Amino acid sequence: MRIALLSIFALLLVYAERPADSAVLELSTSSRMPARFYIRKNNANFRLQPTDALIPIRGDTFYRDPLWTRSADPKLLEVVAADQFHYLLLKGEASIVLPPGKYKIEAYRGLFYKPAFDEFELKPNETRKLELTLAPWPGADPGAWISADDHIHLTRTRAENHVYLGWLEAEDLTVGNFLQLQRQMDAAPQYAFGRAGEVKRRGYVIRPGHESRNEYWGHINILGPERLIRPLSTGLMYANTPESWPYPSLLFAEGRKAGGTVGYAHFFQKPQHSTIYMDAALGNIDFVEVFQFGVLKTDAWYELLNAGIRVTGIAGSDFPVNLGRMRPWPNWLPLLGPERAVVKGRPGENSWETWARGVREGRVMVSNGPIVELDLDPNTGAATASAAFYRSLEALEIVRNGEVIASSRGPRVETRVDQAESCWVAARVRAETFPGEPVIQAHTNPVYLLKDGKPVAVPSARRSLSAKWQEELAYYRGAGIDFGGAQRRREFFEQAERALSRLRP
Repeated sequence: MRIALLSIFALLLVYAERPADSAVLELSTSSRMPARFYIRKNNANFRLQPTDALIPIRGDTFYRDPLWTRSADPKLLEVVAADQFHYLLLKGEASIVLPPGKYKIEAYRGLFYKPAFDEFELKPNETRKLELTLAPWPGADPGAWISADDHIHLTRTRAENHVYLGWLEAEDLTVGNFLQLQRQMDAAPQYAFGRAGEVKRRGYVIRPGHESRNEYWGHINILGPERLIRPLSTGLMYANTPESWPYPSLLFAEGRKAGGTVGYAHFFQKPQHSTIYMDAALGNIDFVEVFQFGVLKTDAWYELLNAGIRVTGIAGSDFPVNLGRMRPWPNWLPLLGPERAVVKGRPGENSWETWARGVREGRVMVSNGPIVELDLDPNTGAATASAAFYRSLEALEIVRNGEVIASSRGPRVETRVDQAESCWVAARVRAETFPGEPVIQAHTNPVYLLKDGKPVAVPSARRSLSAKWQEELAYYRGAGIDFGGAQRRREFFEQAERALSRLRP
């Protein structure tokens, strides 16, 4: 009896909250797929209220943005950032109360689905059903790829897992790497690490890791370790002591021992400081973030590859920082995984392990929209690049040691690669880009053709990298860095000099 009375009270409360003459939109997607959507009224974005769940993104440096819920099992999530309102159908359907009027709606699901658009008019007290069809665009097979964002900062307890998994599914992001970090105090904390902190559903997975930062050494990501490796940050900018110890090489070694996949965030260049050239030269890293904030850093990446350094380029959003980098936020881009590191493979019980293995092996495509693939015969040098997207393709290119050797405006291009000396080969594509969007593009990681087993060695790239690292070393020697002891200082500079000797032509 008490339950019945409570149910009646809840229904009366909902009815009381509903404005007079309002209408109800019973919104759903085909096959009830979770998706992100926007509603416009009178040619302006319309804010829905109330919603079942809300994340107001303030975006301070402590990443304390909480998830608020009105329901134990939310259907509709609102993400508010930079005065924009983003809505996610966590279960592919929801009832939305709206005032009468004319509306436009658009829905998105990751990178491999064509957006859906519709217009409708609601009359007073009307209840209308609207189903939006979201289907993969021709050439896309969402079930053949594992897509990931390596760099998400969201505070997470077990209680939020079902909402965050729904969000990943709405963005069709297979893997979300949720990273704890530190700015004096711990930020974006995770309740556990490794398998104990992993949660998965229907092939989608959240795996915890952490970002470690220092004003001299740069920012590094340790993805998926079985334990949290402290100190999370060092130095006065990010931690609580002046010591800049341990430096990244030591953290990478511990991260790998803990089962993590390790590398550099942001790919810092001058004027920021970073030990990336040291760790890349010494083989201490698996990856570097080359695609972030809408920018693909091909020049810096190509220079590493031309110098003979084999490192996988990946993509990560640095969520929620990304939401403040483009205003207004382009509707096409997912909030999580606007740029993605994508590995060929079927999502399933071991999605994170399959993706991490692909990163370590260099089998990654980075993309914010199109698909691009490269087929290369190591015996003949015959290379074929293929690409697909629902928008027109502007340029499909094959590059050898960073130079374009074949190009087409169509979905396929072929050439034969010169194998007179060791080289790397990759494919890249640019697609139609709408106003307000970053360049819509994708890029494969390199495939290597090695002459007599010798590494790639473009002299100009090696001279450039060795000069950059020598300049960084000169800065470190004069910067007054607190290593916490003379022996530690000697250890660092011994490794730094060893890296310099490897970088020299």
